[in-house]
Amino acid sequence: MITTMRKTFRETLALAVQEAHQGLQVIVSRTIPVTHITPLHFYAAAEDLYAGERTFWMSPHSDETIVGAGNEWIIETAEQSAERFTEIETEWKRFKKYIDCSDSERKQGPILMGGFSFDPLKNSSPLWKPFKEGRFVLPRFMCTWKKGQKPEVTISKVIQPNETLEEAEADFNDKTLYIKKLSRGKIVRPGTPAPFELKEHDTGEWLSSITKATESIRKGELDKVVLAREVTLTSEKPIDVPAVLKTLAEDQQSSFRFVFENGRASFMGATPERLVKMKDHHVRSACLAGTIKRGSSNKEDQLLERELLADQKNLEEHAYVVKMIKEALQVHCSEILCPDGPGIYKTKNVQHLYTPIEGNIKNGSSLFEIVKHLHPTPALGGLPQDKAMKMIRDIEPMNRGWYAAPIGWIDSDGNGEFAVAIRSSLINEHSAALYAGCGIVKDSDPQMEYEETKMKLRPMLSALGGLKYDRT
Repeated sequence: MITTMRKTFRETLALAVQEAHQGLQVIVSRTIPVTHITPLHFYAAAEDLYAGERTFWMSPHSDETIVGAGNEWIIETAEQSAERFTEIETEWKRFKKYIDCSDSERKQGPILMGGFSFDPLKNSSPLWKPFKEGRFVLPRFMCTWKKGQKPEVTISKVIQPNETLEEAEADFNDKTLYIKKLSRGKIVRPGTPAPFELKEHDTGEWLSSITKATESIRKGELDKVVLAREVTLTSEKPIDVPAVLKTLAEDQQSSFRFVFENGRASFMGATPERLVKMKDHHVRSACLAGTIKRGSSNKEDQLLERELLADQKNLEEHAYVVKMIKEALQVHCSEILCPDGPGIYKTKNVQHLYTPIEGNIKNGSSLFEIVKHLHPTPALGGLPQDKAMKMIRDIEPMNRGWYAAPIGWIDSDGNGEFAVAIRSSLINEHSAALYAGCGIVKDSDPQMEYEETKMKLRPMLSALGGLKYDRT
């Protein structure tokens, strides 16, 4: 429930305190304009007090950026929870949200930021312990940038049951002073990365898993499965996460750039793949399946583009994903719009077959319900979904954690956006685990799929230290 009555801020705060005394869970948000601050500066400046409690979300071409500092509230799901999407949504809806509108009709309200694991039945790795099956945070300070608008900082506060109006007011005043400190910013100057040692994990086992998968597909046991693998970088120096983020923000303009921190662990990356966006009852999703490298010249790039558009293996894989997304959205949407065939979506390193899919939300459906029905798409899991997921559990020689899973945000109106966490890395001080996967169909060649994963690993490898991944 959202309350945006036209009152003074103190009057709004007094109502919230009164309801908290009655046992309700209440959030109060107040938005303050700021100047001369960039997303990277805000993120870096928050390190002094909130290292390990920061979130970063930058949409393609920087149309919208959200940077959070401080965990005002955390919502986590139980282990191996089959209802994790519903659990997060239920907890978020439980809060009554008061938004300060003392100087305007409507201000930015609180936003919940976080994500889910790929598979709650296979998420027991110690590496992923800080990241639960579902984990979302309400940032204490949230700075937002939207194209054509000045940046704003939203302070969100959960009112405690025994908190007085005077105490709550004093807390907001202290937080407003802290914004001035954050707004001064801190320049992110990347240093020279220390040499990395690259280690591949179970490459032979992964290549064998592709052979097993193609044999099963040829027997008609399933149509497609996505198999991922892992490489690890280790360094003598701690990895400079803000510097890596700066590189991703500048180099991967056509991707979602993100960071989710939890203590010393940072899950970050630059994914080109939107899962779903919902705004004002309009839903957008996209199929991004089928990959080829970029050319070294415009002529070569166009030749590769035409090659991808004519590649039957990739077109078949792409069609599986489009069909599934359309079927999932039809449950929740009306007037589904989808082109007859794919186009091309280009990133700095690769180009993909791309099909956008849109619709208008039906009454009663929600963003989390759509995420639940879309994940995992055949682009990340396979088809049929249940058989592909079982095969991944059985033969994939790694634990995906949040890799290839839904990550994103949702606001107080139920609007928000989720992407699929590919082209990503889990960083723990001196080490970084990187992940890449491929869609396996009946004609897949293990060595060619291996080369494709190398291509997909390059954006994160480059951001971590300018490494080229040319091993064969």
